[in-house]
Amino acid sequence: MIKIPIDTIKNDFKNVFDIPDNSRIFFSGKFGIGKTYFLNDFFNSHQDKYEVFHLYPVNYQISNNEDILELIKYDILIELLAKNSNIFQEKKTEGIKDSFLLFFSWCKQNITINSSLQTALSLMEPCSETIPLVKLGRPLKNLLEMDKEFQEFKKEYEKGEKGVVNKYIEEIKKKNISEVDYFSHLLKEKIAQQKGDKKSVLILDDLDRIDPEHTFRIFNILSAYFERENENKFGFDSIIIVADFTNLKHIFHHKYGRNADFTGYIDKFYSIDPYYFDNKKAIINIVDDIVKEIKNGEPNLNDAMGDSGYIKLFLVYILTIAIDGEIINLRELLKATKYELTELRKGSFTEDTFQDRTDTFQKIFDKAIKVAIHIFSSTENFIEKLELIKNSKTKIKKRMPFRPYIKAMLRYLEIKLPESKGIPINWNHYQIDLDNENLDSIKVLSNQEEKMFFDLLIEYIDNKKYIKNEW
Repeated sequence: MIKIPIDTIKNDFKNVFDIPDNSRIFFSGKFGIGKTYFLNDFFNSHQDKYEVFHLYPVNYQISNNEDILELIKYDILIELLAKNSNIFQEKKTEGIKDSFLLFFSWCKQNITINSSLQTALSLMEPCSETIPLVKLGRPLKNLLEMDKEFQEFKKEYEKGEKGVVNKYIEEIKKKNISEVDYFSHLLKEKIAQQKGDKKSVLILDDLDRIDPEHTFRIFNILSAYFERENENKFGFDSIIIVADFTNLKHIFHHKYGRNADFTGYIDKFYSIDPYYFDNKKAIINIVDDIVKEIKNGEPNLNDAMGDSGYIKLFLVYILTIAIDGEIINLRELLKATKYELTELRKGSFTEDTFQDRTDTFQKIFDKAIKVAIHIFSSTENFIEKLELIKNSKTKIKKRMPFRPYIKAMLRYLEIKLPESKGIPINWNHYQIDLDNENLDSIKVLSNQEEKMFFDLLIEYIDNKKYIKNEW
């Protein structure tokens, strides 16, 4: 399993996170770069210091504004119950009072919460396999189970102290406060109880997955969770907003115009400055390892996938530039390590003893291209990204023997190769001659090998030359 080395970044983030009064952090990073992975790893390694509630508001985007506020509370409640299932069921006066406070707030306009939720569940459950229940961030069953346990506890408590239940119901009814105040106050108390001496953290993740049409509606609703300058809703010590700050700025100006004040709008979501998460260097350092993890079931391709193999050299070179130029993200990079590709299954490659080395290399090269296309999702997308890679200004280079690839592509693009040294042939604005030291090899004049490699590769793929060898 690939593990991104993030210890240096973890130390840097901890220094920022622990700044006094840094109660809101905008955690920014490119989509798919590994923000959630990092945050999970960071807080898992500091469980003794932080009590974390991790929510995903992307699930709320089809909901009404009022529903979103309730769903966030619902998600926090289920997170709380997952941490401590008995937090509302202590066998003492305070416990039953808290429980009634919670359930009475939900039942003000309904006979029982269980009956209404059970009806909703029975209607939705038959189609749950085909229609995801995206309106709720957590399963309804969790809440039903909580109510079932509470009702059992209620009966047990009534046996022991007759009338105590009704007494507390009447006390709650006399309070002239809103449903939101009931619930919010109770959650705040229970979060404080659960965290103890730790720091409570609310993470609102995957906000860059929200449809742009809903993005700022959701952000406006989330702003209700910032009560005062340094005080967060439900008493959370820190709230972390996770999204791509730069992309959010582009969406804001596209929606509201270039003169709209994005800084004035967004600065309520962070206390100091946005934290820009960048694990690019760490990923570049392990590109070799990631390529080695690509699942290969074909023994005849082991050498081609090895340290000096032509598939590995090609992929490492392309992917390193793409990562450094932010042309590909970590999620895409890891795609080919998830399962075995058809092109790399046993029996997908055979070496005929009567075939020459050129044919063998060509087949290997074509497989490398097919793996790259899979990583970049499609032929069209790979060609588009190759244009960006070709023009990338990155100075990070990996060893790459361009000449065998160039020769193979020229051959199958039916471009005549030079026959005599000193009599170069032309392709576009490039000149190709035989190599001084090895007349079986070619060289590109004027130090243009890398540029010609990319131009040839784009044409080679665009003309679908890589799919000629379907054996």
